[in-house]
Formats: sequence, C-alpha cells, structure tokens
Amino acid sequence: MITNLDESINSVLKKSRNLPISALVKSTYVRCNALLNKRGREVATMLASSQLYMEVLNKVIKDALRKTNAHTILEFYQCDTRFLVQETINLREVRLTGDFTIKLEERWCDCGKFQKLHMLCSHVVATCKHAHHEYINYIHPVCTLESVSNVCR
Repeated sequence: MITNLDESINSVLKKSRNLPISALVKSTYVRCNALLNKRGREVATMLASSQLYMEVLNKVIKDALRKTNAHTILEFYQCDTRFLVQETINLREVRLTGDFTIKLEERWCDCGKFQKLHMLCSHVVATCKHAHHEYINYIHPVCTLESVSNVCR
C-alpha cells in the first residue's frame, strides 16, 4: 500500500525523472531559500509595526477572548492552579459542551489544544481572567515573531 508521503514525493519527482540529483538538490535549495527570504521580509515588517505574535495567533487569541463569556469557573484550587471550567454554550458545536480541567502550571487542558498546539484555548483564557493571571504568560515563546525571525535568518 502506498502512503500519502509516497504519493506526494512521486508527484514532485514525476516531472524531474531525467534530471541529475544535483539539479534536484539545487532547485529545492533555491526554492526553500526564496521562501525563507520572503517570509523573513514579512516578519521584519510585522516586527517593525510592533506586533508581538503571528497573525494566526492573534486570531486565536481574539477567538478565545470572545468565547470566554460562555465559560463558568466551577472549582479552583489556588495553591496548585487547577481549575474546573464549564462551557455553557459551545459556539462551534463541533463537540458537546462540558467540563474541562485546566492545570496552568503544567500547561494542560482537557480539550487538548493547549498542550498539542501550544496555543491558548478559551478555557485557559477564562481561567486566567478568573485567577487574575496574564494569559500572555502562557503563550509559548515559539509563537512570537522574534522566534520566527530567528528561523528566517
């Protein structure tokens, strides 16, 4: 059985069967270098306009802030920063509303988004609001524009 990776590699290499390996490596290098240069210029522009995070993360933060109005903090243990958050309305209706446990010190939430994507979920933002924490402290440093800028150099 052919995997998706095999299919994608075959589709790329199909047009270049008669080329020597050095030509393939060179063309791939040129494309990657051009892409990194373009992305580096975009990030430099965003940094110059004093943005802290990538556009994707800005949208995630706005979405999470909008959803926090539909969450209620049921229980919290201030000493170990564990919280139980209940969704009263699920705006996306992808999954059922329910109760979610958040462990801020471990950067963990039952929904899975917080630990898998290293991005804020609405449950964490609601918890931070309740505990008077800055939710920005829980954004992974990899998501900052400065980190992206270091990769593009």
